[in-house]
Amino acid sequence: MPSENRTSDGYSRPPADQRGADAGDLVLAAIDFLRGVQEAGGGPSGPPSLAGQEASLLRWADGLGLLLIPDQIIPFLDRGGQEHEILKQGERVLKVTRNGVFGLSPGIELALVSSAEDSRRFHLWEASPIEYLERLHLQNLLVPGLNRLEGVIHQANGELAIVTSQPRFDIVPVSTAEIDAWFAVRGFEKVTESAYYRRDDNLGVFDAHDKNLVRAGEDLIPFDVIPCHPAGGFLAFIEETLAAGHTLHAVRTVTTRQKG
Repeated sequence: MPSENRTSDGYSRPPADQRGADAGDLVLAAIDFLRGVQEAGGGPSGPPSLAGQEASLLRWADGLGLLLIPDQIIPFLDRGGQEHEILKQGERVLKVTRNGVFGLSPGIELALVSSAEDSRRFHLWEASPIEYLERLHLQNLLVPGLNRLEGVIHQANGELAIVTSQPRFDIVPVSTAEIDAWFAVRGFEKVTESAYYRRDDNLGVFDAHDKNLVRAGEDLIPFDVIPCHPAGGFLAFIEETLAAGHTLHAVRTVTTRQKG
């Protein structure tokens, strides 16, 4: 097993050269590369632009032999949920990001509404590659070994797609009450429909509805939820809302971020 370094953000860092390492470690290796973390004592330099992240991810994948051939995957994909196309292969399912979009990321937006209403609303935004990879990492903390990073596809139209895989689950319906109980046992508070927050490690889990969790024996698997570490105004909003005994008002809209 490769030696690891632990940094101030709490992540365990595998060595920069990930050739031959397990695919779970590749998620963290990709995050580090996009953040500009170098093996020789470097530190985060702040996230680059969306276009810069895509270019860096392409360079990183190419250097590790992780560029996948589009014609061997794209024609065989089936429609997944809102964010992915899928390909079932034996005991695993490939998940491919769709239309140059890297999933969704939660946050808040100030809306112009009546003074009688709270102007802050919860929204889902198009995520950057870093945010998408961090989401995979946090999902792996909730369910160890859930996600593997398989590679990157650079399509003829210039769009990038991140390819991951998960175990193949039988879809057994679960109820909202069961989902609420699963999160409550793990120390989460419910902040709105399908969204939970745990103060101890500042972990929010969003989009946790019955289509994104499945039953596996006696347990539930949150295979397609959106976890994040809330910060800034978003974190303050969650804390204020919970302290007041209120719930967030979820508005499921998606805003496209400009590439630049």
